Amino acid sequence: MQFILLLNFIVFLLHEFEEYRLPGGEPWVLNEVFQPSGGPPDRYKANQNNVLFINMMCWVMYLVPIFVPAVIWVGLAPVLFGLVGQVIVHVVITNRKLKTFYNPGQAAVLLGHVPLGIWYLVEVHQQALISGWDWVLALAYVLLFGVVIMQGIGFRLLAATDSPYPFTAAEMGRWNRVERLQRAGITPLPLSSDVTTAPV
Repeated sequence: MQFILLLNFIVFLLHEFEEYRLPGGEPWVLNEVFQPSGGPPDRYKANQNNVLFINMMCWVMYLVPIFVPAVIWVGLAPVLFGLVGQVIVHVVITNRKLKTFYNPGQAAVLLGHVPLGIWYLVEVHQQALISGWDWVLALAYVLLFGVVIMQGIGFRLLAATDSPYPFTAAEMGRWNRVERLQRAGITPLPLSSDVTTAPV
C-alpha cells in the first residue's frame, strides 16, 4: 500500500506538469471554462498564488499517507480525490464545457490515478483493512479539503480581480487558448495589460 501511495503522489506531480507545462493551459481552462467569472482571465479566480497554495496543500494530502500507510482513511482520501474527484472534474465537467475529449491533466488521471485508486481499494479490501469509519473519515477529509482549502482559502481568500500574481502570457497561451475557446463557443477575454511583467 505504501508503494501504491508513493506512485499516487508521483502521478499527482505528473498531473500538475500536464496541467501547467506540457501541454499546459490549466490557468485559462480554470478561469474561462471550468469556473468562468468574467475575468481578468489571467488573475481571477485562479492566479499563480492561489494555484501554488492549493497544489502545495495537495502535496501534503498525497505525501502524508506514504508515511502512515496503516492509517487507511488518510490514504483513502487522496485515492478518492484522484479516482472520483479528478475524473468528475477533468473527464466529465471540463470536457463537456470545452466540447472536447481531452483537457490538460486528464491523461495523468486516467492512466495514473484511476488504476492506482482501483489497485489501492482492491488491496485494502483483500487484506480486510478498511472499515466503514475509514470511508466516513476519508470522505469528510476530501469534503473539508475541497470546501475549506480549495474554495474557501484558495478561490475566495486568495482570489482577487487585481491580484498581483497573474499568470504570464506564456502560461495563458499554452494549449492553443484562443482557438480552443472559440471552438467551444466561448469568447476569449482580454488579458491584463501588465501580464507580461508578472513573475514566472
